[in-house]
Amino acid sequence: MRYLLLFFIAAGPSLWAQSDSARTPRVWGQPEKSAIASALIPGAGQILNKQIWKAPIALGIMAGSGYYLYLNQQNYNRLSRAIDLRLDSDPLTLDEFDGQFSTNQLFSLQNDYRRRRDYAVLGVGAGYLFQILDAYAAGHLVDFDVSPNLSARFRPAFGPQTTFGAQLTLAWH
Repeated sequence: MRYLLLFFIAAGPSLWAQSDSARTPRVWGQPEKSAIASALIPGAGQILNKQIWKAPIALGIMAGSGYYLYLNQQNYNRLSRAIDLRLDSDPLTLDEFDGQFSTNQLFSLQNDYRRRRDYAVLGVGAGYLFQILDAYAAGHLVDFDVSPNLSARFRPAFGPQTTFGAQLTLAWH
C-alpha cells in the first residue's frame, strides 16, 4: 500500500498530463482584457471598451480619494510631532499648537485624523475595485446590439377559462 501511494505521488502528474498538442491557447475575451487593463492602469479598461468619458471619472475618484488620504496623513504626522514634543522631558521645546490645544485635545485630533485616513484608504481601494468592475461589466456589453427595432406592446389577455389578465410583449428584430 505504501509503495502504491509513493508510485502515484511520483508518477501522478505524468499519468494524467495532456500532451502539448491537446492544449489550446487561452483566448481572452473583451471583459477579461478590460478588467486586466483597468487593474494595471486605472481607466484603461474604460478606454478599451470605447467608453472614454468614464476614464476621467475613474481617475478623478482615485485622485480625489488619494488627495484626501494625503491631507489626512500630513495632519496626522503634524499632530504626532506635536504630541512627541509635548511629552519629551525638555520644558523649552514648544510645538506649533502650543496655547491652542491641550494634550488631550491633540490626542483626540490625532485619533480623528487617523480614522479619516483609514476611511480614505478604503475609499481609494473601493474606487480602484469599482473601476475594474465597471470595465469588466462594460466589456460584456461592447458587442451588445442596441438597434431602433425594439418594441413593447401592452394588451389585454384572456386565458383558457375566461380569466382576464394583462400581457406584456417585448420584441427585437
